[in-house]
Amino acid sequence: MYDEPFSGLDPISLRTAAKLIRELNDAMGLTSVFVSHELTETLGIADHVIILNQGKVAFEGSVDAVRNSEDPLVYQYIHELPDGPVQFHHPAQPLAADFGVTAGG
Repeated sequence: MYDEPFSGLDPISLRTAAKLIRELNDAMGLTSVFVSHELTETLGIADHVIILNQGKVAFEGSVDAVRNSEDPLVYQYIHELPDGPVQFHHPAQPLAADFGVTAGG
């Protein structure tokens, strides 16, 4: 099981790690469970994809099926869009209020 294996990696290290994981799985006939927010690299090495949203399965299928999905939530994730069913912005008070700062000072 890999839990966010690409977190904090520069692009060269990320691609090297992804290639190593894919080659290791192929050479040893392994199945790996992969948890990642790096969709581009993950889809490049995955055979089967499960997308979770709020603790529930939102999609399950092949890489081609997820790439071609017309489901609005899946489409937003795969195409990394800020607008869609998953809201990009969460309601919050202005940052200045967190620090007790008023306008102008």
